[in-house]
Amino acid sequence: MDVILSVPLFVSFFLMYKKYKKAYLSLIFLQFVSLFLQPFVGNSTEFDSTKTLLNIIFVNLNLFLIIAPWSYSSFSVVWIEDNNYFLFFKKMLYRVLRLNLVLNVFVLVIVLIYIPDIAAFKAQQAFKDLYESIPYFANIFRYAFVSQNLGYVAIPIFFLHLSRGEYKKSKIALLYASSSLLSGFAFYSRAQIFTFVLIFFIYFFLIKNTLPLFLQRKIGVILKRVSVIIVSLFLLITVVRFSAMDYYSDRIPKNSIIQNPIIYNIVDYASQGYSNGINQLEVYSEEKNLGGEQLFRDVYQILNFVGLKKWDSKESQAMIDKAYNYDGGAFNGYTCYLVFNTGYFITMLISFVFYLVIKFKLKGKRKIPITSLYGIVLLLIIPVVSIFYCGYSLLYFPFLFLLFVKVLYFFKK
Repeated sequence: MDVILSVPLFVSFFLMYKKYKKAYLSLIFLQFVSLFLQPFVGNSTEFDSTKTLLNIIFVNLNLFLIIAPWSYSSFSVVWIEDNNYFLFFKKMLYRVLRLNLVLNVFVLVIVLIYIPDIAAFKAQQAFKDLYESIPYFANIFRYAFVSQNLGYVAIPIFFLHLSRGEYKKSKIALLYASSSLLSGFAFYSRAQIFTFVLIFFIYFFLIKNTLPLFLQRKIGVILKRVSVIIVSLFLLITVVRFSAMDYYSDRIPKNSIIQNPIIYNIVDYASQGYSNGINQLEVYSEEKNLGGEQLFRDVYQILNFVGLKKWDSKESQAMIDKAYNYDGGAFNGYTCYLVFNTGYFITMLISFVFYLVIKFKLKGKRKIPITSLYGIVLLLIIPVVSIFYCGYSLLYFPFLFLLFVKVLYFFKK
């Protein structure tokens, strides 16, 4: 039912498609693959009612609002409005990302030494045992986790230097941007690895016309080769994790076409968000509204750490598990996540504002300032991770950093 009713969504996407909009087409393709892989692992909507129909329409409408505005991108020049601010911003960003690189390497080494079992790290949260074993590890781990997405902001700087033929500077920017990729390996996070690779590819398509033709071709070849390596590492993490979980094969539904545990996990990983979201929305009620608990979980954790808010992670997780009928660990997609945290009306409002912001930033722009691209590359995360969950909580620290540097520069100036 959900697959059939999603046909108008993809038709509307392609009606907005214009030639050479590979960034936009990539986002459509991501949703298409996620949706149409469902039958291979037995994922489908469990209900067939008027409410189900309305929920499918609602989910599709929200997906349209966060993907459609990317079709307006047409810029071919990136410019710097204030060179002094650009240099100041880059200096501050690199300082933080330099720290992030060191800390992520430290976390990766510690985790590989003490918790080589990926299943124990993810399912049993064995990393918490290190909090008491290694001094200050808990603080380092929390900071590295909260700041893991700041590296994305260095991606526009990398391509800017590349477009100007400043290859040494571009390599430095790429190194700092890779801090976000490294954190994916440090936390055994396939979602982070997957997100970084896709963001890098899609952003390249977005700014491709700002680069000389020979660079476009060269980068395209390099990205394909590097992606093979990263995808191989992604698959290695999957194989190592689930080959050690003998019981996992018992979880595979009988109606799944794929019965191999490792292949099943990969396909299920990419396709469960849409159907799970519809099924959860079918049993949603105001009593299940989390009041933003998932959206602001990291914020609450920081406020609790500094003594500004009393908050308990176990109580928070118990509340989330109860709301999702004790299936809170599954992917439920962008819309369901927002509805459970804010309700239907505010979910639609957030998606509509997102649409307007991206449209305003991109439509009709032939020249675009580098400062706009800092925010654009971060907002690109939202449609990319939408097949899994809602990614707004991933953006608090990066946007807070952007604001902090701007205020700092204002007083310095």
